[in-house]
Amino acid sequence: MKRIPILFLLMGALACHHAGTRQPETSSKDSALYSDIVRPVTDSIHQFPDNPSLYYRRALLLFNTDPSLALTDFEKAAGIDTANTDYWAGAGEAALVVNDFKKAAQNFQQALQTAPDYTYLQYRLAMAWVENKQYEAADSLANVLAQSADGRDKAFYLKARMAEDKQDTVAAIRHLTSAIQAAGQAPEFEAVMELADLLRTRKAPAALNYYMLAWRLDTTNAHPVFEAGQYQEELNNQAAAMQAYKQCIIADPGFEPAYMAMGKISLRKKDWKEAYNYFNMSAKVAPTDAWAYYYRAMCLEEQGKKQEALADYAKAASFKKDFKEALTAIKRLNP
Repeated sequence: MKRIPILFLLMGALACHHAGTRQPETSSKDSALYSDIVRPVTDSIHQFPDNPSLYYRRALLLFNTDPSLALTDFEKAAGIDTANTDYWAGAGEAALVVNDFKKAAQNFQQALQTAPDYTYLQYRLAMAWVENKQYEAADSLANVLAQSADGRDKAFYLKARMAEDKQDTVAAIRHLTSAIQAAGQAPEFEAVMELADLLRTRKAPAALNYYMLAWRLDTTNAHPVFEAGQYQEELNNQAAAMQAYKQCIIADPGFEPAYMAMGKISLRKKDWKEAYNYFNMSAKVAPTDAWAYYYRAMCLEEQGKKQEALADYAKAASFKKDFKEALTAIKRLNP
């Protein structure tokens, strides 16, 4: 599944904070090793170069911003302490992030040698094989996972991903549905969203149910409800779409796409005042969005407020290079 993210479970570790000697920044690549947060661990590594936990700790700090450097540190830690499962697992996750799928598989295989019954590692190994187009090996491991209580949902995730790679949408939907059912009360958020998206491409009403399921999994995330609103628009259910967008704002008052969507619905109704209010909120929560100012200007122009409209068209043009629509409007109002 394209949406399923890297599930890096080891990020709870904390960086050590003891002071050390400041080191020179020798290159742009290594500069990340001497950032304010990472530098104390780097200094400690200079003092204790054979301590694997220090490389692991630094890898955790680097993972999100410099995964290639994190990969080097994870592998260094694993090379020193070859029996540590976490070190090899971290190296596998980092290799996936940098798209070195062959190395990811190798690292997960090393991790499994230290923990052969660890379902999560089997799943990640199979995912690395899927990414590397080794479908036969991945499918074989997925069948093994399907026999375990905690791996059954993951087996279906893998099979769905392989089906998508083969552009078999029907099979992908079937496997994702099975995966979500197998997961019980805690299905993968991204898997639920993926299933909703696939059902939406087939104009299936059930897509709405899965978007709302995704939202219930994370009620602070407005994106699933927004997608439900977009789908309602595609089905020409404008009133239901507006309700969905309003629910987005309740979930996240700063979610600008919902204001823009409501503004466009109001534009189509030629309700210029209502549309202006929505685009005005868009401009407030996203003050560099050229389209927010452009649409706000349209509403002002339709209400006969040409000077205010001109100012907004100018703002729109300032935030978007070669904004032809805004430039045309400026010429129209200021010949």
